[in-house]
Amino acid sequence: MKQLLPALCFAALVACTPAEITKTEHALNHAQQQRDIEAQANALKTLSGYDSATWQAVYEETQQAFALLLDAKTAYESADIVTAQIKAAQSKSINNSLQADNLLRALSTDYPLTELIDVLVKLHTQASQEKMTLHGFFNQPPSKWNIIEVNEKLSLINTHIQAIKKQIEAIPEDNRDKLAYQTVLAEARAQINLLGKQESVLLRNLQQQLSKRHAEQFVRLHHTVTEQLNNFEERVVASMIRQDQNKLIETMQHQSELLYNIDLMLKQTGSARHAEFEPFYLAYIQLLNKSKDYREYAQKGKAALTLLKRADVPNNFYQQYKTLASTPLTLSNDFLMFARSQHESKFLYRKH
Repeated sequence: MKQLLPALCFAALVACTPAEITKTEHALNHAQQQRDIEAQANALKTLSGYDSATWQAVYEETQQAFALLLDAKTAYESADIVTAQIKAAQSKSINNSLQADNLLRALSTDYPLTELIDVLVKLHTQASQEKMTLHGFFNQPPSKWNIIEVNEKLSLINTHIQAIKKQIEAIPEDNRDKLAYQTVLAEARAQINLLGKQESVLLRNLQQQLSKRHAEQFVRLHHTVTEQLNNFEERVVASMIRQDQNKLIETMQHQSELLYNIDLMLKQTGSARHAEFEPFYLAYIQLLNKSKDYREYAQKGKAALTLLKRADVPNNFYQQYKTLASTPLTLSNDFLMFARSQHESKFLYRKH
């Protein structure tokens, strides 16, 4: 039996004639020209059996690329586009096969998902976070806030929100049932929510500070007008309080301009926070500005004062903001690899 095994091996080698070897080498050369990885693997398997020293390493490398491609195809058929993209790209990096290109082209229909991932990743870059930070506004009174800077910050936050929404809307409905899409869409909506909460916390902090600092002045003015209207004609009341009211308007000029600009910015950017901010802004202006009808001022001022007092609720808004601003992006590395891979394969997509 010990003598039989070497004899069989020798017979197998002899069976592979030079002509057959040459034919297999031609087949390999043709497969390489056609970039057919399966044909390459089959030819190399035969050649490595004849001369492992020459062909084994190349065969193993090609077989590895072929195995990755088969895994990628299985993942693609199971709608696991993330695994499919990553493994197809890994296969292509080892062997530049036509089959890998075809699969990567098929995956190009999922490029909208990559664009959404890009927007989310850009949102969390250090440069973007530094541009959007609102930390400074929590450490100084509204009278010190730079109106242009506030506008820029709020505009940037809402620009990011709109950019995420735009990418969400660009995703075809048919694709949204895929697990990868559901995962990224959930993260995208969570980021919109986080940005909105950051904006909301800043605005509530502003309302709280203004209410705390100015509510008593508004109460005194409203009380004076109401009392005087009981004793004098409206035109007399106007002349009596004009000086105090002018002084109040002058003192709060910066704050009123700040509120006006914020209200306008929120409206122009389509911020969902505009609806919750505008009532406070209108109440503040109602109590501050000169009135053409002081009886109407006395009547409507009650509701405005109530709204201002309701905003003066002690709350650690800064801590809330820090928690929101430090919440990281929760997409796994596989999704980031997926997006990078799609970018690297983009030259294959004529339509993008």
